[in-house]
Amino acid sequence: MIKVVMLWSFSQQVMDHHDITLPKSWFGKIMLAPAFLADHNISVFNTAVVALMIFIFFFKRHYITTSIFFWLALNLYVVYLPFANGADMLLLILAFWCIPMAKHPKFKSNTGSVIQKAAYNSGLFLCQLQVVIIYFVSGWDKLVTRSWQSGQAFDYVVHFNSMFNPAFNGMFENPTIQFILSWMTIIFELAFVILVWWEQTRIPILIIGLFFHLFIWIVVSLPDFASTMMVSYILFLKDADLKYLKSFFSRQQTSLQQ
Repeated sequence: MIKVVMLWSFSQQVMDHHDITLPKSWFGKIMLAPAFLADHNISVFNTAVVALMIFIFFFKRHYITTSIFFWLALNLYVVYLPFANGADMLLLILAFWCIPMAKHPKFKSNTGSVIQKAAYNSGLFLCQLQVVIIYFVSGWDKLVTRSWQSGQAFDYVVHFNSMFNPAFNGMFENPTIQFILSWMTIIFELAFVILVWWEQTRIPILIIGLFFHLFIWIVVSLPDFASTMMVSYILFLKDADLKYLKSFFSRQQTSLQQ
């Protein structure tokens, strides 16, 4: 929803150079009907998407709403394909795995309840697995790439003017700093794959991940990817983690009041 609002001002220019054609099959036409609407009137499409997103946000997690969310994510990906990046693909995949992660309507029979819980847990695990695979593939690729091993890859990022935040010009030019940041990235991504599953290390690695993606957001100017990854961390929190965090912040608030 935020991305639609951000792209709204120049979405018409996007559609002037981006023709969308419907598939021949009826299923394809139904799935991409909103995208076809965008090809005719992008403002109506954007308004409808934002309205549906707001409705989904305040509505109970229903199988219909989770399916609609994936449907919208698919059409947003098609419509804004010229601006699509890894964040859009990640959002689309997670939206698909989230379809069974609904609690309504509840099945009354024991068999139906078991199937519903199994579907929910399967969707949750697939979402978690998707995030872990991203870190593993990215970390392993960096680990075996000479430019990342030497820190030179980070130098490329620093001199990539269309992405690197000019407010930080000159701060990351030192080869030693680039080498350290490169290996910090590699170690974090590969460590996340293992440490996020353990109770003792889950919250620390997630906190490190938040700062890692905030760095990407601010310095490398990738807010959509960074925000998508940070939101995905919610998937890994257990009930015990939420109780611990609630207790921790309560203690901090009491300490400040005293």
